[in-house]
Amino acid sequence: MKLKVVVEKPVELRKCLSFLVGLRRMCVFRFTEQQLIIVSSGLNEPTIWCKLDSSIFQLYEVDSTRNNVIPFEINIEPLLQVLRNYEKSNVSSSLVIRLQRRPSNGGEIKNKAAASLALFYTEQISMTSNVSHSFNVPVRLLKMDSDLRIVEPAMDSMKLAMKLPMRIVPLLKRLERYRTSDLISIVGNQTGQLKFVIEEEQRKIVVQWKEQLDVLPDDEDSVPQSWDSSVLRPVSLKVKLKHWNVGAKLMELNAILLII
Repeated sequence: MKLKVVVEKPVELRKCLSFLVGLRRMCVFRFTEQQLIIVSSGLNEPTIWCKLDSSIFQLYEVDSTRNNVIPFEINIEPLLQVLRNYEKSNVSSSLVIRLQRRPSNGGEIKNKAAASLALFYTEQISMTSNVSHSFNVPVRLLKMDSDLRIVEPAMDSMKLAMKLPMRIVPLLKRLERYRTSDLISIVGNQTGQLKFVIEEEQRKIVVQWKEQLDVLPDDEDSVPQSWDSSVLRPVSLKVKLKHWNVGAKLMELNAILLII
């Protein structure tokens, strides 16, 4: 088993971990031949999948007997701190990340799942001197059956999909104010109209986006532009407000987000 990646500017990785660490510290990293998949999940909680293409790394080497897939569980908090320190430092080298086994005191490996993610970089502190930094973040290698149970949610049933522009972020942030309500209704239609309905004990709040959003085309059921929006049946979905707020924060990572 071999895992070694080198990255000069870990901006995408750091942004992904910065978002996830606010939800959960423990995540699953799955290195494949083409990409790094980061999965954050919890019992009866939203599951988040982040995919980073191998092209963001200067060097990307993944080799294993399991179709060149290496999965492990990791506490992303110390890893994120290393990435932040690296970006703030006057570095004279790229960041090297390597997976290595953790031997016991006697030199023999008793726990085959125990390993660590080793990180290295060099910082230039003056014109004539450098300091080498090295860190080890413990990880737990996943067995094949455990890895196979982690399945990406399918999107085979889609009633409505809209493209959300970045300028809608202030409206989404307004929804975070209403913390006394448990549920939020998301209502949209094929003309690109979108609104949010929150019902509290004494009042009903309706927050609507005034512009028409782009709707993903549907070849089987296309809607002529001349149709009156009043004859289109809206699609409504009720979710937990706290879960919606988590999903809305993904706008910080993506210029375009689909709502289904």
